[in-house]
Amino acid sequence: MSSLGAWEQQALESIRDGLAGSDPELVTLLTTFTRLSADEAMPPRATLRARSRRAIQRSRLSRDRAYHRLRSRYAMVAWVVVTVVMIGAALTLSHGSSQSACSASVFGPACASAAPQPGMPFAG
Repeated sequence: MSSLGAWEQQALESIRDGLAGSDPELVTLLTTFTRLSADEAMPPRATLRARSRRAIQRSRLSRDRAYHRLRSRYAMVAWVVVTVVMIGAALTLSHGSSQSACSASVFGPACASAAPQPGMPFAG
């Protein structure tokens, strides 16, 4: 039968004292369980293999690379979508007659002065 270390015993006593004040019925059940299981051997302790610092860094680096790859793919898709929308908007806006498109824009007065006047030859 293996015994508990000093800090483990102290932690269990602290838990017991905390439970005694909060839930007396639970303390009664735990006391009964302790009495019934007192003659049984403690189960063997499971040992966990600690991951090395290098393995943790590799997994973080791999996760960060995957995140940046995904982020750059989204950025590329967003760039393509914005470019296509801008080209479509430019084609749509330039499809109307030059006079109506010019008068509807902010540069209407400048467009009107640059447009050829009726009866004047086109200098181009």
